[in-house]
Amino acid sequence: MEKQLASVFDYFAIFDYFPSFEEVYTFFPKKISKKRLKTVYEAKKYTVGEYSKNKLKIQNSKFKISKEKLSNWRFRAYVKLVSLFPQIKLVGLSGSVAMMNARESDDIDLFIITAKNRLFTARFIALIFAQLLGLRRQRQTEKLDIVLSNHLTSKNVRTIASKKTSSFLTNHQALIADHSTKDKTKDKVCLNLFFDGGNLRIPKSKQTLFVGHEVLQMKPLVSKDFTYEKFLSANRWVYSFFPNAKGSSKIKIRKLRQSNDCAILKRVFDLVEAVLKRIQLSIIYSHKTTEIITNTQLWFHPDDYGKRFKVNKSAKKL
Repeated sequence: MEKQLASVFDYFAIFDYFPSFEEVYTFFPKKISKKRLKTVYEAKKYTVGEYSKNKLKIQNSKFKISKEKLSNWRFRAYVKLVSLFPQIKLVGLSGSVAMMNARESDDIDLFIITAKNRLFTARFIALIFAQLLGLRRQRQTEKLDIVLSNHLTSKNVRTIASKKTSSFLTNHQALIADHSTKDKTKDKVCLNLFFDGGNLRIPKSKQTLFVGHEVLQMKPLVSKDFTYEKFLSANRWVYSFFPNAKGSSKIKIRKLRQSNDCAILKRVFDLVEAVLKRIQLSIIYSHKTTEIITNTQLWFHPDDYGKRFKVNKSAKKL
């Protein structure tokens, strides 16, 4: 049990984050009562007091930075505007900002779930408003972001940057590139994940410890028609990694009345979706690298952090 408890802290330490007791309980790998876990937790003195004052100071600073990012008027206006469209059913906050653990240079990761058969229309809407509000993250910075990833320690960044860029950048140029990258990602929205409402289950190849964390750490900013609850219900596999999370998320999904859309209007929307799909796929495939592209899910992750975690355990079918 002590090793399992330590594993929770070790995971969060990768992101320089000290979890609260509630988070430790949620992500503890075995089913356990809060009372029993609290006893072990306190006996091993895994308390905030053990965390260095310097790291706590940094975490408090990152909390304030995250709060500022979320309170930015452009970001708030963006979420409000895209939520007005019926094609968009959920706007979820993910990544470092969702954990209130963002650095100054971090962008804001968003996860969008669309209405059924409106994946590419919703993506078009999301991209257009991000562009108009000056929030869209530029594509050309993504390859450099892999090298200068914000989730790594500054020491690791310098080491990797030195190895990866020494052949074509001087140290001075690398510093300039790093500064330029931060300017182009800071407070931008990273639209890296789109799901069609007709397929909310994460594919088997992605059902890992890392993605399980991301599922439960995601914070819905907008959720219509119980879409957030449906998403959790479709991904019950996360509870094989984190069984205590199951008790804390009581899912109740009400039956919704079927909307009687005008047949002609539906055909128009279907045609728009088909045109936007064809255009977007043409652009996406022209520069495709590690992205996962299907008719119902779009995964845009220039750097897949899930690959950094060696997890032998596979999710059980629930």
